[in-house]
Amino acid sequence: MAQFHSVLSRRDFMKGLGLAGAGVGAAAAVSPVFRDLDEMASAPSARVNMPWWVKQVNETTTPIDWDVLPTLGPAYKGPPPMGLIPPAYPESEIFRMKMDRILEKYPNWDKGANTLGFPGASSDPEYPDYVGDIKDNALVMGAALLNMGMFPKELIMATHGAYMGLTDHPEGWRIMPAVEQRGGTKWQGTPEEALKIVRAAVRFYGFDDVTAIPVDDHFLKVMYGEKWLITHGAPTTFEFGDVDDIVCTPAIRPTKIVLPRRMKWFLQFSSRQPGEVTRHALGTAQNAGQAYYYTSWVKIVKSIQDFLWGLGYISLDNCNGRFAPTGATGILAGAGELARWGGVMTPKYGISVRVMHGVLTDLPLEECKPIDFGGRKFCETCGICADACPMGAISKDEPTWDAAKPYQYGGYLTWRTDMAVCSHCPVCQGTCPFNAFDKSGVHELVKGTVANTSIFNGFFTSMDKSFDYGRKPPEEWWNSEQPVTGIDTSI
Repeated sequence: MAQFHSVLSRRDFMKGLGLAGAGVGAAAAVSPVFRDLDEMASAPSARVNMPWWVKQVNETTTPIDWDVLPTLGPAYKGPPPMGLIPPAYPESEIFRMKMDRILEKYPNWDKGANTLGFPGASSDPEYPDYVGDIKDNALVMGAALLNMGMFPKELIMATHGAYMGLTDHPEGWRIMPAVEQRGGTKWQGTPEEALKIVRAAVRFYGFDDVTAIPVDDHFLKVMYGEKWLITHGAPTTFEFGDVDDIVCTPAIRPTKIVLPRRMKWFLQFSSRQPGEVTRHALGTAQNAGQAYYYTSWVKIVKSIQDFLWGLGYISLDNCNGRFAPTGATGILAGAGELARWGGVMTPKYGISVRVMHGVLTDLPLEECKPIDFGGRKFCETCGICADACPMGAISKDEPTWDAAKPYQYGGYLTWRTDMAVCSHCPVCQGTCPFNAFDKSGVHELVKGTVANTSIFNGFFTSMDKSFDYGRKPPEEWWNSEQPVTGIDTSI
């Protein structure tokens, strides 16, 4: 028998949004998805720790033409020595464009000291890589150690370049002997039980949106057969073979990886980026929110790999999109929807996330489905992130099947951010209306409405602009009480 009943009438629902008189038929357009809390708790989305308005669907909300995608095709390989996408503008021009946009809104902004030497910032003192006054500058500097998992120069030099960072071992560091060598046997359970305990461990280490999908024909069409990583001197190839364990050649920073055929599951997870510090940060280089999570996420991925190894299973990390584009794995596994900004939008945190992460593993896991919470549909009429982008990298046009640039991929209908123009600021992340910075009931109702009807999407976008929910002056952050690590865990 149901013990809790939270029946919400259509009129009360619309009154909660302040839209009771929004127009003829408006109230009838939205009806409650759940009749009581028992029904909500038994819904599939509750099982994967998703909000009640999120629907699991059979196909991604981004249309994909699987017939045109190759199996284990190569990733884009730019010019040597690192295969990166060549920037569309000189670095000095990129920083100038960002500086002009900042000073346009905040004429008295103190650009502070130069961040010369910070990993990822400009290495030329003529380029203005600034992040703000001495407080903001120091906050970024304090988050610099192990950026992207890279070891400090002194450690790299001490090993004569043999080791570069935590990603040197894509199979994990395996800091303990195999479970059989420790007198035990590998953990056994159903795929449902496996995903449950893995989710608990992953959330303990610091990630969320934990889901899993099989390595099937569709997955192999988004997985790379070859990818050039920034820390490698040559592209890495990937193949499945009759081997008992992951074979990396060479053992450190391999350029060839052979995977056991039993590695049939992809475990997906994502890391939140501190939302408040992101939307309060200004600068021409990385802000503290970015920097801190670039230093922590690689360590967390490696902790998850050692957890799986402790259970008796092997894994291969997808750090920096090692073998698959993280946006594709994120939407296929149901972490979110592909959004206008060119990455994944999640229902709980919007685009305030620091990349989608994951590992291939031989641990059988419960299969999860893509989700639909109205995010992509909302992007069609919003465009706030595109308007805010100082570089004009985010598309303001309609979604397209065309991959106009050599470093873009076809085969799916979406907005394609021009990564040769994107400067990784990240202004866009602080502007998305779907970002969750509090547990406001009205905000939850708005998201629930968006998930069920697009009628009010334009109104919600205008409301977001009118109330100026996006980026804020940096000084306000220092005068506010922030949760530990900048993350409100009640959301």
